[in-house]
Amino acid sequence: MKRSTKVIAISAMVLALFSVRASAGPCTQQIAELSKQMARSDAGSGPTGARPAPTAGDQKGQHPATSLMAKETEGKATSPLDAQRQTQIKGEASNALALARKLDAEGRYECMDAVNIAEQLSRL
Repeated sequence: MKRSTKVIAISAMVLALFSVRASAGPCTQQIAELSKQMARSDAGSGPTGARPAPTAGDQKGQHPATSLMAKETEGKATSPLDAQRQTQIKGEASNALALARKLDAEGRYECMDAVNIAEQLSRL
């Protein structure tokens, strides 16, 4: 009889585990993807992932040095004011994502609006 009690307890835990996983909110996947995307960038330095090094003359009609500089600084802060602005925007995007997580945990579909706002802010 003791063995059957263990089997029932284990079965109940497995069932509970699957029900928690099934109760994911309506925006869980989008939140996870955006979180990963935002983690790959750092305010003031642009994307942190590997990318090919720019080569002189990549952009048509520009002097090679201008083209190289434009490509190298694309999406990066080039002044303290730029870094401050990017840091502020990243904070606002993080706040919107936190709201999306809260709404998602409550099962509210408004979480998608917050995800969209966070995504738009993270692109600035």
